[in-house]
Amino acid sequence: MKVLIATWGNPCVWDIVDYEYEGQSTTASTSLELIQQVENPNHTIVIISDTLADLSFLPKSNKNHCNCYNSQPFKDYNDVKDRAKNCAMSVISQHRIKINKITVSPGVGYYSYSSFIGSSRDFYHITLYEIVDYIVQSVLNSKFKEMEIIFDITHGQNYQIIFSYEVVYEIAQILSYFYKVNIKVLYSEPVIPTSNNKKYRINQIANFQVFPKLPVYIDHNLLNNLKQKIDQNQKDNLVNYYCFASSIIHGLPYFIYYFMPDLNNLQTDLQNELKSFYSNIFINQNKSVERKISISENFSDLVKIYLISYILDKKEYKNQSNLSIDKLENLSKFLYMRISILRDRIKLEIKRFSKPKQRKQTILPSDDKRFQRNFFAHHGLLDFIFIRGSGITFKSDVYQNKIQHFLLNEVPRR
Repeated sequence: MKVLIATWGNPCVWDIVDYEYEGQSTTASTSLELIQQVENPNHTIVIISDTLADLSFLPKSNKNHCNCYNSQPFKDYNDVKDRAKNCAMSVISQHRIKINKITVSPGVGYYSYSSFIGSSRDFYHITLYEIVDYIVQSVLNSKFKEMEIIFDITHGQNYQIIFSYEVVYEIAQILSYFYKVNIKVLYSEPVIPTSNNKKYRINQIANFQVFPKLPVYIDHNLLNNLKQKIDQNQKDNLVNYYCFASSIIHGLPYFIYYFMPDLNNLQTDLQNELKSFYSNIFINQNKSVERKISISENFSDLVKIYLISYILDKKEYKNQSNLSIDKLENLSKFLYMRISILRDRIKLEIKRFSKPKQRKQTILPSDDKRFQRNFFAHHGLLDFIFIRGSGITFKSDVYQNKIQHFLLNEVPRR
């Protein structure tokens, strides 16, 4: 499986030059045509900023080969996104390029005719959400064991490159739990209009295999708020989402099952934040786009949790509290197949746990530090999880609040 992702700045000012890559060449205004020709990707995604909509106000004579002129004021934010996409499409249509998805993400800046006001970090959040959504809907329905993500930054600009790379790398880390994932980064030197050089080589500046990781983080204020909700018995989805993530990070197979999110609830929570975000984007004086609120950092955590939950759910690993030893073993083998040290340690703990005489006794809850140390050292398999008949259950009424505290404490800090 090959996925080609490119981040684009302003495509209307690119000169037509000769691009060279892997012994082949073509004449075009973008490196993407030749990369597609050589790499033959299964999917191609282009990331652009909504700030491209400013180009729609420029007469065609000022925009080289772009054709997206629209003198009318912005009607609403959907109109802004459509104009940005149209400017990109006007260039794409002039090349032998097949694009599967164009992601229009919110940018910032003051331009010739319009301004875009808000947090630059929103670009990262929306890009992550849109690409994960595309992967879930269009990529993961195919059978494959290996994935190569080709990331072309030739035409990227400033913060857009940084945020786009962060998105690509984090998605690759999550997918690496289940597939062998490789990232290849491509770049061609910028085209300078005054230069006599008309041949530009597309260079490979990085090529590496990605190690599995769930890149979820929690900030101090959110952690304190979540703990207060636990103490007040106000359990909500957010607590369970982070407990689920912590269970994956630390290799706690029983609690991965126990805190496994309901995908419908998780989708609803994501959609609610998006709805709030988009409903607070205003068009001022017909040309100024102002985002009154920013997307929260935990939104992107939930997107990542959704991606890994979706894959587990697709493989029939679902929320359960009454489990068998076999289910713990199967989940551990599947999820940690590419982290052999963690997989083997969990295997030993499950083997020990299945023999009552070797089961590690729980330290009394009053000794929190020792209890927490034993909890993680034995991958959550202490004797408050007990075998009843053919199943394994958890004394949740006694220990759930304490376990949630432990798990939240061990989510990496942002």
